[in-house]
Amino acid sequence: MPQITDPPPALSIHVLGTPLVRIGEQVAHFRTRKALALLCYLALEGPQTQDALLELFWPDTLGSGSLRTAALHLRQALGPHAWRLKTRWCNLAFEQEGVTLDAATLSTLDAASVLRGQHGEFLAGLYLRGNAVWDDYLSERGEALRAEYDRRLAELTEQALHYGDAAQALALATRRTELDPFSETACLQRVQALQAAGLGHRVQSVWAAFSQRFEREFGPLPSAPVPWFSPFSSALA
Repeated sequence: MPQITDPPPALSIHVLGTPLVRIGEQVAHFRTRKALALLCYLALEGPQTQDALLELFWPDTLGSGSLRTAALHLRQALGPHAWRLKTRWCNLAFEQEGVTLDAATLSTLDAASVLRGQHGEFLAGLYLRGNAVWDDYLSERGEALRAEYDRRLAELTEQALHYGDAAQALALATRRTELDPFSETACLQRVQALQAAGLGHRVQSVWAAFSQRFEREFGPLPSAPVPWFSPFSSALA
């Protein structure tokens, strides 16, 4: 009679903030930062050629042996999920089916998830010493993910306003301005949420604080000042 084995514990990868990999309830430990970075990169970007990975992780050396070592360390850290790291010809791939990756859900987050969770800096702290190529990737990919998260926050805020949930709209709009304190559109949406929540008396101070912050960093705002509304107004004109 064939032996029935239990499925491996769930695998989750957190890249928005300090990177964290969990296997069930246990945190996976990686022998090197490059092994962790390799997992995060493959999970986000899909299959990669050996040459592309060498150029990213070992741009100044002939690192094919180093790539094999990093892959070995990655498999060791993944334990029962080691099979997910697959080599095909000169490609390296990570099987993502059944894996929870926080960055993959940004465009479908609901309001409760946004307000409950914290999305920090992309792969915060995962720097590779002396590797400017990796630094450029962190910056560019991080900016793209921040933009995607901001778009989702804007959509959810608009939905909350549409359905008359002013408290939720204000919480979401505030989160949006925390994400980018220099975004004029985010501040304007917060103004709209304040009006909808019956807090029009706070609009002027919120906008003044934003204007001062923006002008200290970038100079005068390119657009006209926000119009001031009656405290009883419920939406932007």
